[in-house]
Amino acid sequence: MRTRWIALAALTLAVTACGSSGEQDAARTPEPATTPAPPSETTSVADLMPDLVGLLAPEAGRRVGDLGLGSDWRTATVRCEARPGVVVRQAPAPGATLTGGSLVRLFAARLDLDEFRGPCDAAELGPVTGADAVLARAFYRFAADPSLGAPFVDGEVWTGIEDGLTATTVSPEQRADLAAWRLPGEYAERGGPFSALDVLAGSGGFYEVHRGVVGTCPGGNDAAPPELAGLRAISLTVPEDSIDSCLQWWGVTLFLDGDQIRGVALRLGSP
Repeated sequence: MRTRWIALAALTLAVTACGSSGEQDAARTPEPATTPAPPSETTSVADLMPDLVGLLAPEAGRRVGDLGLGSDWRTATVRCEARPGVVVRQAPAPGATLTGGSLVRLFAARLDLDEFRGPCDAAELGPVTGADAVLARAFYRFAADPSLGAPFVDGEVWTGIEDGLTATTVSPEQRADLAAWRLPGEYAERGGPFSALDVLAGSGGFYEVHRGVVGTCPGGNDAAPPELAGLRAISLTVPEDSIDSCLQWWGVTLFLDGDQIRGVALRLGSP
């Protein structure tokens, strides 16, 4: 199962990190509907396809594995109608009779950032609430649509990977330009460009807020860039219930001067 999820995670992060999609849009090419056959008197509930729509991908994957079935994961482009990573379609349909060796095709929601970035109105997942959660939401909205602005300090803002593996500064005049936030190179077994804004926009507004720098998965690096050492930080991270491997993990840390953003660091998990 780990191999299957690594493949799905790599596809998802490639889209959110770069804002591009080279994959067939499942939402535009729907699969033929499967009509469940009425169960016979000898068919048990265990022989019927469960309803997986609405489950987050890790939970849906576990249920398919518990049934001893194979799975074929694909993505379906959404806007704000579904949380990214949630199963929005499946085949066979719920209630269909399963046979030995059945293959379950599951479609997980994702945003195509080339077509739509949001922002979406999403539930606050905590655990941090209050003023820091409000600031985090303002930055998410900026990541989705830079024209909305965010509480930045006057002057340049630092942005980089972890504690400065790659970094640049973004001037006030550049802030609305998504390209100014993208970083070249290779990182976490992926090729760039990398952008904290793209990763956060791809979350659809579903993230957790933590105080401090949340260490990279699995290495645990929680160092601040030297330029930002000593500043208070909050981290927006992928919700714990939506991943089952470090390759799917991400974090965006905001370094704060008072209540204004002076730096933005991106962290991506690796195997």
